[in-house]
Amino acid sequence: MSALSDKSKYVGQMEGSVAATLAGLTLATGMEQWTGNGLSVTLTDLTGALGASADEASWAVTVYSTAFAVSVALTHRLASYFGNRRLLSLACILYAVAALGCAASTDLALFLLCRVFQGFAGGVFLARTLVFITHQYPRSERPSSLRTYAGGFFVVGRIVAPIASGWFADAVSWRLLFLVTVPGMLVAAAILRRYAADHWRDDVEEHNPDLLGIGLLLVGAGALQAAMSRGEIDDWFGSNRIILLVSIGVAFNLLFAAWQCLPFNHRPLLNLHFLRDRGLMSASVLGIALGMQLAGGLYVLPQYLRRVESHSATQTGLLMSVAGLSAVAMLAIVPLLVKAAGHVGAKQIMAFALFVQMLAMGWLGYIVTGDTPDRQLWIPLLLHGIFIGISVPMLAIGAFARMEDSHASSARAIYYGARQLGASLGVTLVVVLIDRRAMLHSSRLIDGLFSRDLSTLGVTIDSTNAGRVAALVSRQALVLTFADVFNVMAALAAVMLLFLPLLPSAAAPVASERVTETVSGQSLLPGLESNA
Repeated sequence: MSALSDKSKYVGQMEGSVAATLAGLTLATGMEQWTGNGLSVTLTDLTGALGASADEASWAVTVYSTAFAVSVALTHRLASYFGNRRLLSLACILYAVAALGCAASTDLALFLLCRVFQGFAGGVFLARTLVFITHQYPRSERPSSLRTYAGGFFVVGRIVAPIASGWFADAVSWRLLFLVTVPGMLVAAAILRRYAADHWRDDVEEHNPDLLGIGLLLVGAGALQAAMSRGEIDDWFGSNRIILLVSIGVAFNLLFAAWQCLPFNHRPLLNLHFLRDRGLMSASVLGIALGMQLAGGLYVLPQYLRRVESHSATQTGLLMSVAGLSAVAMLAIVPLLVKAAGHVGAKQIMAFALFVQMLAMGWLGYIVTGDTPDRQLWIPLLLHGIFIGISVPMLAIGAFARMEDSHASSARAIYYGARQLGASLGVTLVVVLIDRRAMLHSSRLIDGLFSRDLSTLGVTIDSTNAGRVAALVSRQALVLTFADVFNVMAALAAVMLLFLPLLPSAAAPVASERVTETVSGQSLLPGLESNA
């Protein structure tokens, strides 16, 4: 009896540690999402305080995404070297310190440096959490744990953060957005330091680092990030500096990929051979486009509301939370989506999500004006949230359904690294479109204005009204510009449809895991076993 009691006590302690670790990871990811989603609402406010232009303010998003992607690529090796307990708690502390630096910044350079450190720390949480769930929960319990985790940080990041950060910017200061994350990250660090295990089953690899691979990745990613940041200012390929940076970035990234695949590299940073798996390969390609949609939408929607609709930060946050509500609602039905994917296929579910995104962005492109009523924006924002809530989990399911659990760490690093690369590209694309299309539309409107005989309309332009006319032209040019951007986002969703056939028709589970997928003789993934 004593032995059974001790065993039950030990099992209970282990289950408690697992639950506490998931809570700590959810809190840490929630704080990371808080900053990213809140910052999108307050970018307009920090430009003046940091002496930055709108283009330069976008660097706060792109440098973060690049650092995040590099961190994801390094994280599975860092976890093996330091252990999950130490790595996660240190990442929380680094994020908190960087948040203090962002809040205290008085110039753009220091702010961007702190954002780089935040990105490097933030990249640890998402990938390691999903590896943790894969290794610490039986397959039958993973959907509920994933729903708890994703629901927690989505509520914080997609619903609470936009509203709270908008109110901070209007009533106090945008700097409070960063200060709020400090105690949250310190609490998460304490929880993870106390309860997280050093290693999670099969995620231990050799400690010897791939120093050459790390160097090639850092140089390649850094060069491309510098090119994306300075490209629009330096006229892209009209500048020798941009040509050099792009050449270095492409060359070093190709060398990185080649080095990872060479047979005598016994400790690759990323095992790119996993891309031979059709699910991971296709999901990584689609993940780049998905990252462009997620980050591009998160950047352009607040920019439209603040710059064209002249909304306050609080009003903008309230509208952005509408999309968050529908995204959380979709996450609540993830088990139903998994069952639907088992019957009709993940690519069909993804196609539905992309059609919803096309409708949302096309709708916005059609209805935007200089004073579109907020109530007309609710439906497309709800649709955009539905797209997020369906596409994010479903593409991940397509990526890893065929993957061995023991390969989860490296495979997730590949997929989420690709998605964060797409995030940087998406924000850069939106910034370029806004600049180029605003200039084009302004020129056309001015040409059209002065090509007409205004006297026949009883209109004259003189020193008394020239400023007002210029402001009206600029505002109308922005309306047309954002309509173009929304239409491009819809077109990008349509292009993603063309790549859906790359996804496997049915995500047949790997043979070594079939036993764990069956409880009481019933498959947990109905419709997939028959296609194995």
